[in-house]
Amino acid sequence: MRNYNSILLIVTIFLSACATKKQVSKNNDSPTIVSPYSDQKPPGVIPEVFAPRMDSTEHSEPAVTLGEIASLQSKVLNKTIPLSIHLPANYDSSRKTYPVLYMLGSDYRARFAMLASTLDYMGEGQIPEMILIGIDFPEGNSILLPTRENKDTTIPDNYINFFETELMPHVDNNYRTAPFKILYGGSNSGFFSVYTLLNNPKLFNGYFASSPSLMHIPAVLQQKIKSGPLKTLSENRFLHIIYSDDEGLTNHVSEFTRVLADHKPESFIYKVDELVNQGHVPAMDFTLFLLALYPDFNPFNPSENLESLDKVTQHFDRLSKRYGYEIKTPIGVIFNLGFHTILSKNLIDAEEIFQYSLEVYPQGKESYLGMGLLRRAQGQLESAKVMLEKALTIDPDYSLAKRWLQRL
Repeated sequence: MRNYNSILLIVTIFLSACATKKQVSKNNDSPTIVSPYSDQKPPGVIPEVFAPRMDSTEHSEPAVTLGEIASLQSKVLNKTIPLSIHLPANYDSSRKTYPVLYMLGSDYRARFAMLASTLDYMGEGQIPEMILIGIDFPEGNSILLPTRENKDTTIPDNYINFFETELMPHVDNNYRTAPFKILYGGSNSGFFSVYTLLNNPKLFNGYFASSPSLMHIPAVLQQKIKSGPLKTLSENRFLHIIYSDDEGLTNHVSEFTRVLADHKPESFIYKVDELVNQGHVPAMDFTLFLLALYPDFNPFNPSENLESLDKVTQHFDRLSKRYGYEIKTPIGVIFNLGFHTILSKNLIDAEEIFQYSLEVYPQGKESYLGMGLLRRAQGQLESAKVMLEKALTIDPDYSLAKRWLQRL
């Protein structure tokens, strides 16, 4: 959301510059981050919020909410599987569907927190917003490997079955999911991500493997590349492997990708990045994964080149065709375009932009903020007030709407 955050900063500066007759408030109007899960408990899941808690009586809500802990009883695995769930911030107020990223090993809380915050930070500005589902492995992620004694793959095979027949249907039934799924794993669970691709390539659209343990059953993996279901795949699928040069994986990854390059189907795309001195499961892997999967999600910068609304929406229509599900033009992109159109004094085009925003995002606070700014620029102060008050009805803590309302 870097571009969107930048435009909000510009709005704040622009607001302050326009306040020529009133003293600037001395109060700190920093936005409060509110848990997106306060009212939502999907059926079939018994959630327990895990987040930093504050003892202050003035602030009963946590400053940051990472997600919810839930569980799913698996008949395939014959045990209860702990889950960690993180939803986009605007999930409750939107009607959109969201791609789902499944993280293996979310009991590694720092890693789960990093993935959740990265999705929030990049969401809408650089990638689509996503639902994050973490699968905990209290017994360790080595459970996803073949057995040491006889290289038996019964357990990882059962986990693939669990994903396909239990977990993914459960998530689809309880959340507004788009038909686009991504599997992320690191180390031993990175092996499982690759193993799943070779055994059931249609199960996920994208496969991320960070420092995958490809030293396990390499001959089996190569044979699956040559004659397994990936060989006849016709759908678009994507694999991205990232590892560091200081963890002893270079030869294993090189041999794996050599065979993959010789036998992969045309519809399959893969990418391999060897980083320098970044250690096992590099910290920057996830951001690199996402940028490679969505390389041109939001190429617009209206502060330098003001595009038309049609050109912007057509870009996201093309992305929808590429990824196989509807990717709506993000509300932040629309607001950014509309705000700079107001600055350019083209109020007729700005009217079209924010009317479109209200049509696509009728419960989006940014839609009403933008329309309020437009009405103010048009000199329609009472109408501007109504729009800003509507934004505050949606989010009473929306500081930008509060500030503009104070200055009307």
